[in-house]
Formats: sequence, C-alpha cells, structure tokens
Amino acid sequence: MIKTLPKNSIEFILFFILYPIFLAISSIPLNYKLYTVPFVFTYVVYVSYLDRKALFFKRNFIKPPYFWKTTGFRLLIVIISSLTYMFFTNKDLLFISILTQPILWIKMIFVYTLFSVIPQEYIYRALYFHRYKDLFKSSGTFFLVNALVFSLGHLMFKSSLVLIITFIGGFLFAYTYQKTKSIFWVSVEHVIYGGWLFTVGMGKMLGFPI
Repeated sequence: MIKTLPKNSIEFILFFILYPIFLAISSIPLNYKLYTVPFVFTYVVYVSYLDRKALFFKRNFIKPPYFWKTTGFRLLIVIISSLTYMFFTNKDLLFISILTQPILWIKMIFVYTLFSVIPQEYIYRALYFHRYKDLFKSSGTFFLVNALVFSLGHLMFKSSLVLIITFIGGFLFAYTYQKTKSIFWVSVEHVIYGGWLFTVGMGKMLGFPI
C-alpha cells in the first residue's frame, strides 16, 4: 500500500495517473495536450539531472544467461496468441504492413524504437524503479503498480485489448529490468514484442499508421 504522502507521491500521482487520464480525454483539444509535452519533457530532464549520479553511474551491464531463452519463450506465446487473434478477428490484416509497405515497416520499427520504446522504458522502468520504490511496502505491490501505470499510459488508444496487452507487458518488462538493471535489454525485449505486433497486423490498434 502507498504510505501517507511520502516523498515523490504527488509527483507520481500527477505524472503516472492524472496526466495519462488527461491525455485520454477526447473533449480536450489536441493542441492543448501538445502544449503540455514540453513541460513534461523539461521536468523529466530536470529530475534526471538531479538524480544523475544514481541513474547514470557506470554499471557492468551483463546480459543474463536466460535472457534470450526467456524472451524467446515469451515471444512464442505472443506469436501464437496474436496470430490466433488476428486470424479470427481480422484475417485480411495479417502481415499487411511488411507485405504491402516494407519500407514504411522498417521506418516505423526505427521510429518506434527511438521515440516510443526507449523513452517509455526510461520513464516506466529506470525512473520508476529509482524514484518511487519507497512509496510501496512490498515488491509485489511495486511491480503490480508498475504494470498498472504502464497500461494507464496507453489509455489514449481507447482499447481494452491494448490495456490488457500493456498491463501484461508492464509486468514482463518490470521483471526484466529488475533482473538486468539495464534499459538496453528491457528495450530490446520491448521492441521484439511491439515490433511483432506491428508486423502481424495489429499496428493501428497500437498507434502505427498501418
């Protein structure tokens, strides 16, 4: 459970709960939402600078021996479940991006990695693990809330399936980050799953152009 207004609690509620809800409200004009982005970005840079010694000190990033084995097993489950879903709900979209617009597919994987995956993993894993761990009494609650707020961060897509997928993904990425302490490896895992979902035909649901 969250303690009574400990350090960073207001920051946590504002940026991980209220801000995603604000972005998801359809009645608020898009330009108003865009106006907030520079302020949020500046604040993230600011707190990152304040905590730079803890966030950016040199670590010996060692790939866990089980990383590829674990990620491969998880990917197999993602492949089977996503193929089954697409086959029974929208078979015409199966692999449409890579079959019809392979150049766009390559560009979107690059854009997705650079401007979506890495920022998300920095905010939801590196910053979250560093700044908010003291808000929770148990590691189980800490991981559960990480998955919940990661899912909430995708509320703007207005899709129950996206919320479920990102909730599960939040758990997996939090576990990987806990084991590796590496934004690199958790980002690799994130790109693999997200890239596959885009490839299999679920791109529009996740904000891709196709």
